[in-house]
Amino acid sequence: MSAFTPIVAGNLCSFIAACFTLLSAWSRDRKRIYLYQAIQCFILAIANIFFVSVSGTTTFLLCAARNCLIAWDRFTPRRCALFVVSVAALGLLSNNRGLVGLIPVVTTAIYTVACLYVKSTRAIKFNLIINLALWTVYDIFIGDYISAGVDSVSAGAALVSVFWGKKTDSL
Repeated sequence: MSAFTPIVAGNLCSFIAACFTLLSAWSRDRKRIYLYQAIQCFILAIANIFFVSVSGTTTFLLCAARNCLIAWDRFTPRRCALFVVSVAALGLLSNNRGLVGLIPVVTTAIYTVACLYVKSTRAIKFNLIINLALWTVYDIFIGDYISAGVDSVSAGAALVSVFWGKKTDSL
């Protein structure tokens, strides 16, 4: 029997994505925060294929696109509404995990709406902290232990970075 199972493959992808999660949590530049998150989301979409979570895969792909738009200041109220509706519709239609499969949908909808309104680095970090905490719950349920650990540590790193170092902006 091979030790390389889908759970192992998914966790390996998650480890690669983890590097970008940490970079995003520690970064002080708004554009880089969102670009690192876009890369992280794309890699986690691949990981969710191994975790057999269709709603997770769909949600992460939409998140990658959303984060690119935000990074390049192309995220408008109309696009925000389109993303929230798309995440909700595709997430619900593709959900193969019951209540657990709804966690990415709800988490992403909340984060997407907040992304439209938060502009300062500190506010972005607080939105990220809430997002990472909710994803940690999902990660544990689907067996993505690498992401659960990294999301927890990244939330902590983001929290520390909000209060430590040079204050560049306010909420």
